[in-house]
Amino acid sequence: MKPFSFIHAADLHLGSPFKGVGSKLPAVAETLGAATYDAFSGLIELCIEKKVDFLLVSGDVFDSSDRSLRAQLAFRDGLKRLSDAGIRSFTVFGNHDPLEAWSGRIDWPEKAHVFSADQVGVVPVATHGTPVATISGISYRTQHQPEDLSARFLPKHPDLYQIALLHGNCGSHPEHGAYAPCSLESLRKSGFDYWALGHVHEKKILETRPHVVYSGCTQGLSIRETGAHGCWLVSVAADHRAELSFQPLDRVRWRWVEIDISGLETLDSLDQALSETLSRCAEQEDGRPVILRIRLTGRGQLYGPLRQPATAEELVERSRELGALQTPSVWVQDLAIDCGPEVDLDQRSTMDDLLGQILQNARELGKTSEVPDRLMPVLSDLYQHARLSTYLESPSPSELQSLLHDAALICLDHLESDL
Repeated sequence: MKPFSFIHAADLHLGSPFKGVGSKLPAVAETLGAATYDAFSGLIELCIEKKVDFLLVSGDVFDSSDRSLRAQLAFRDGLKRLSDAGIRSFTVFGNHDPLEAWSGRIDWPEKAHVFSADQVGVVPVATHGTPVATISGISYRTQHQPEDLSARFLPKHPDLYQIALLHGNCGSHPEHGAYAPCSLESLRKSGFDYWALGHVHEKKILETRPHVVYSGCTQGLSIRETGAHGCWLVSVAADHRAELSFQPLDRVRWRWVEIDISGLETLDSLDQALSETLSRCAEQEDGRPVILRIRLTGRGQLYGPLRQPATAEELVERSRELGALQTPSVWVQDLAIDCGPEVDLDQRSTMDDLLGQILQNARELGKTSEVPDRLMPVLSDLYQHARLSTYLESPSPSELQSLLHDAALICLDHLESDL
């Protein structure tokens, strides 16, 4: 078999609106609005630059089932660039862009193949006239896909390198929906050489014999999707051995940072810490703009000032001013004040007074699984109110524990005289 190469990408989410960010600053919305398209353009350019034999796209090309015209045409135009360069492409659609949702018909370029939802399709691939691989794939017909579609895949040509193109949840990934759920063990035994998976937005190599691989999304879509995003460049040798190289494509990076207030004595020192943090973020993300969430942690003298009303909002605005001065820019999405007083709450709870008793009760209650059962009867008048219940969702156990912690700090603020 002749050596060949391909690129494995997935979850392009062309046209993602990046909800929750754009409404705060139109300029940021414009940058993010172009990010998925720019990442896709980079993907096409990479295929041409590396002279790969074909491109694989493992579902969720579009962000929503209504598929904007701009997104459809951008995808078609990108595949046409590949076709004009002699590069084939193979695509399946997933839960965000099932085939039943098509509102119009797109004529795909000559060398672009889109797998149907009727059955697993099998397409042979040749390099310079010599067959080297087969590509099997199936798209979603509807958004909800509870069936293990991997069970339909059957290897056809064991002498060729066999690739399976699938959008689904392998191994019950907890942060993603159970679409086309399958087990890693079943993919290991399938007889395929490379499972090109989509759906999970984080790059993961689950197995190497055979390769079971998530490429992740080409552009991070939220603060939960931090770090570099892109695709895999895969080189397959004559003996079927594959070498994978991650290629970043994202145009904007998301990042979490923590600032410990323990050693900070003044608001000036906090301002300096913010400035230094933003500068580091600008330097560490490969020249890409950064969207940042800051969390203030630790215990220290600044706890009191930081608890003042409107402080968090003012710090966010100040951080955004500092971030705008960086090159590339750093946009602070929000700032969470999750720090505490210099007082050791566990130690303070041992004192025989009202505050000590409150802190002890809060600590003990927070350690149990009975928090909802104990607190919800107290909060029922609020969350079951005839009018307010329309706007309020019942808090989760973790949210109740957070409320309990905040309540203890409020008591501390009012009952501890030296804060």
